[in-house]
Amino acid sequence: MSFNFGLSAGSVVRNTRTQLKPWNIYDVKFVGVEARSFAGKKDPNATYKVFDIKFESEDGYFNKTIFYPNDVDTVRRSYNRSNGSKGYMPSNFESLIAIIHQTVQVLCGEEGYTKFNEIAGKCKDFDTFLKAFIQITDRKKGVETKLKLIGRNRDGKVVADIPNIVAINPNAENIAEDSSNDSGERFISDNYIGNKLFFSDYEEREREKYLKAKPTEMKAEDPISDISGIDESDDNFNLDSLL
Repeated sequence: MSFNFGLSAGSVVRNTRTQLKPWNIYDVKFVGVEARSFAGKKDPNATYKVFDIKFESEDGYFNKTIFYPNDVDTVRRSYNRSNGSKGYMPSNFESLIAIIHQTVQVLCGEEGYTKFNEIAGKCKDFDTFLKAFIQITDRKKGVETKLKLIGRNRDGKVVADIPNIVAINPNAENIAEDSSNDSGERFISDNYIGNKLFFSDYEEREREKYLKAKPTEMKAEDPISDISGIDESDDNFNLDSLL
């Protein structure tokens, strides 16, 4: 009997990577920012737009997926404090803007961030703003930095996510419920990227709970990976043309 001991041409090593696990600070490389759109599950006629901020390391990868802002994303959510007063959480729009600006400042340095912030102030719509973000960070692909990931409970599983990095000053007076205009009430409360990363005392306790918990097998997939992405970046976009 004759045997064929060869295999078809190509790699025999599986290239599947796993997502980075929660509650750790990783040494990572910046992979880039990608805009894409997808059809809804419940309503296939509905189209949603998102963008991914991508990182990778020897331990795996992490993509921060953020939806394009809509009309209600500027509304701040309120809650009742223990003393009976009303407190506010930052709006989705405030969180989105803080993440983008912090990413640019860390990856591009002060000079690059100053230029980006000048352009951001002149953008008339989110598409233009996002293109500027993609354009200025595109040249920073491969830059090494650190990434802080916490854990969030999603459908009974703890998944990795970046921390909340913006907060509303609890001592501010006449806090606006709509964050469309910056009234100086918000402030940066944490860093998710850069060399100055650490866990707070509360986060350390939550991290300890996670590490001591029974391991749960996680799917190594994008949170919305069941849809096909469409690259909406424009390679011909000129950052300087926005000035």
